[in-house]
Amino acid sequence: MVGSRRHGCPMGVRVLAAAGVLTAALAAAPALATVRLHDLGLGPLELSGNIQTQNILRHENPENWQFIQQRNVFRTRIDWDMIQGSYFAGKFKVPGIRKAKFFMLYRFVYDSIYDYTPQTYPQKDFRRTDTKQLFAANGIPDKFRGLDGIPNDTLDAYKFENQLREVYFDIGLKKIPLSLRLGRQQIVWGETDNFRMLDRVNPLDLTWHFIYEVPAPAFGWDELRRPFWMAKGLYNLGALGPLSQTFFEFYWNPGDWHPVKQAFLPRPWGLQIYDPLENRADGAFRYAPCTTSQAAINPDTGFGMCTKLMNGTRLFEQGDYDNFDPLDNSQVGARFHALSPQGIEFTLNYFWQRWAGDDGTNYAQLRGLPVFNRNNVDLDPNTIKANELLIDGIFPAEFYTPYVNTFGFSMNYSDEAYTQTVYRMETIFDFGVPFYDRGIRTVVDDLLPGVREKNMWKGMIGFDRFQWIRFLNKKSTFFITGQFFWHYLMNNPSCPNVVGRNFGKNGESCLTGGTDLPSVARPKDVSFRDKIRDWESLFTLATFTFYKGGAIVPVVGAAVDYVNHWSTLGFWSLDYYVRPNIAVNLSQRYLLNPTGENGPIFGTWGLTDLNRNRSETALRVTYAF
Repeated sequence: MVGSRRHGCPMGVRVLAAAGVLTAALAAAPALATVRLHDLGLGPLELSGNIQTQNILRHENPENWQFIQQRNVFRTRIDWDMIQGSYFAGKFKVPGIRKAKFFMLYRFVYDSIYDYTPQTYPQKDFRRTDTKQLFAANGIPDKFRGLDGIPNDTLDAYKFENQLREVYFDIGLKKIPLSLRLGRQQIVWGETDNFRMLDRVNPLDLTWHFIYEVPAPAFGWDELRRPFWMAKGLYNLGALGPLSQTFFEFYWNPGDWHPVKQAFLPRPWGLQIYDPLENRADGAFRYAPCTTSQAAINPDTGFGMCTKLMNGTRLFEQGDYDNFDPLDNSQVGARFHALSPQGIEFTLNYFWQRWAGDDGTNYAQLRGLPVFNRNNVDLDPNTIKANELLIDGIFPAEFYTPYVNTFGFSMNYSDEAYTQTVYRMETIFDFGVPFYDRGIRTVVDDLLPGVREKNMWKGMIGFDRFQWIRFLNKKSTFFITGQFFWHYLMNNPSCPNVVGRNFGKNGESCLTGGTDLPSVARPKDVSFRDKIRDWESLFTLATFTFYKGGAIVPVVGAAVDYVNHWSTLGFWSLDYYVRPNIAVNLSQRYLLNPTGENGPIFGTWGLTDLNRNRSETALRVTYAF
């Protein structure tokens, strides 16, 4: 794995040099060999790379398992110190620049699961809808529940990735204490592991392996983030009064932004639901009100069907903005970093970004045309507009990615005197997060309520420490880490009891989550079931140690969503470094439902709510060259 490359003093330096131990001993060395090319006359130039294969078996129980991933990855990396001491390649003086480095990371992926196309037919989606019955009831051939129902050209697009992941220049100026990073990059801020808050500059690609390529050291977020073309700067302020290590860091993404990347069934790591708009069994594009469309005919019913959303938007792909237009799609952020005399390292952060939707918030993805005339809906101008859109095959809603203001704070403190523990915390306030509100009518409110923007407070407190457990390991300590997360929705509105509107119980939350809609399979006699709580919370706990001089590294841990039926992700992982350039990783993840709840669990963190029955065993081999 390629470790995180933070620009400036990393907040991760918090566990008695644990970041250096993990990155050097566990991440870079076994995964990337290094070739130094000093003889080219270009200055220090290093090439490194690896070949990696990962195989995953999914098992609901020992008798029922599926082969769902056979991913082969090739990576290559270039690190080049172009300018040192103001000289390019040690020969040509470059005015105004003290040093400059070039970095490039390329990744090619082939997943043979899309050639093999095993029958990965899910029995139920996360709503607990029986998929076989659903397809049969709508006359759809059973093969369309699985990979063998996907067209070949689409399978080809799924199985290959050919991507220049990162390419940037690090430039240190000579006259002023300013350094710049320019190019396609990842920006990593914050103190959290696994569940993100301040680490939000680069949304995730959840089609790679959802969120389960964690924890470190064997796994990490670097493979899951979507790199963007950005400019980042760091201005070293030196000492400010009693504060040391102070700097101001900022970035600008001038248009190259995309939301969280999602997929749907039958892809093995799609959301555990078929595409709510386009799937043949219950997609909203294929049934009422889209049956009045004159743009396309549904081959399964003979009626009309919709083909797209409003304003050229596409679900989880494109919002109502012009890509690569800095005036329409810029993202900016800044943070101030300092170290107090008491040893407290802290940052103050601000972001102005479009809402990406990858931090566990149960937000609204689609915004339907609102109804303004409650007394006579038929005469409402948006109802008339909706009828015109439907005739043209346009579903009267858009993929919604509003700008959200985020203010944040993070800190860590190493208490070496008493507890020998590093304490850390992170908190943010999001202003303007979109939620579905059943009290706001739309022209398709049987499928899609209106959208209300709300504010949220989110946070994490955690600890890290090295602990001797000598009866388990006499030569090395155990690294133990724990985190407690929370989300709090401010001023969660309750719904009135309105005649003719199925709000549910009088006084309960009027906000509803995005996991119960807009599919037509939602029971018509049931109010939207995915209610938004004021509080959501979970905790994580993990530990690892070293055996055989670091050649064997076991990891064990769990993430527990105690608010939603104690949904639990338990995992263990074992890294074995056969040789310095050959690493084998065996891991298992168990998605557990301790309460035995048989109905849908509309949680928010993606454990046994969105990924029930997706326990797995994975084997990964890495060869560095």
